[in-house]
Amino acid sequence: MKQQTVYGAIKTANPATNRNIAKVLGWDINRVTGRVTELVNKGMVTSNGTYYDNQTNRTVTLWKAL
Repeated sequence: MKQQTVYGAIKTANPATNRNIAKVLGWDINRVTGRVTELVNKGMVTSNGTYYDNQTNRTVTLWKAL
């Protein structure tokens, strides 16, 4: 259930970073990262490059739903 919710948010968020997914869902980022990893392992989500996030001063992964 939570995986499907995160999968839908990845389709909605643009760019789909973990932080943006968490913002769309109103969840803590720690709830999102595990579900994204599970979706990657299932082959439902893949990396779509990286992005420098000015708010966190970090390079983050952009996610793409397949």
